[in-house]
Amino acid sequence: MEFEELKRLRKVEESVIVWLRAEGFSEKAIEFFRHRKNFLVEGDPLKNNADIVGSFTGSCGDQVDTYLKIHRNIIEDAKYTTNGCPGAVASASALTKFVKGKTLEEAGKLTMRDIMEFLKEGNKSLPKHECITIAIRSLKDAVRLYKKKK
Repeated sequence: MEFEELKRLRKVEESVIVWLRAEGFSEKAIEFFRHRKNFLVEGDPLKNNADIVGSFTGSCGDQVDTYLKIHRNIIEDAKYTTNGCPGAVASASALTKFVKGKTLEEAGKLTMRDIMEFLKEGNKSLPKHECITIAIRSLKDAVRLYKKKK
């Protein structure tokens, strides 16, 4: 029974990936969606040990929460949770990979274009610009809260 459910879920995933390609998602963006890099799972030590958590909800209702571990003004670890669409997942996943090792000042200056360029392959990137904005605003909320706390 479980094997059949896994096969069904694989078919669903394949159809979503076909749709993402048709919508203009780069293969890099699709990989960030598929593998959900830096997605904060239950039991992850960062869940209860983050130095700060930022959050932002877009007008579409998608929310991204960004968890940061910071040492001497450098982002050592970054993970996220989201209830969002594939664009929100890919954006938050890429963003958390992109900011590791950056200073808080560098993270606070990130733009939508930075993430679009990071995900770009040929003429494709991530066409869901609002999704990128949600992820960035969540990160900037974390940076703002951290600076306010210090």
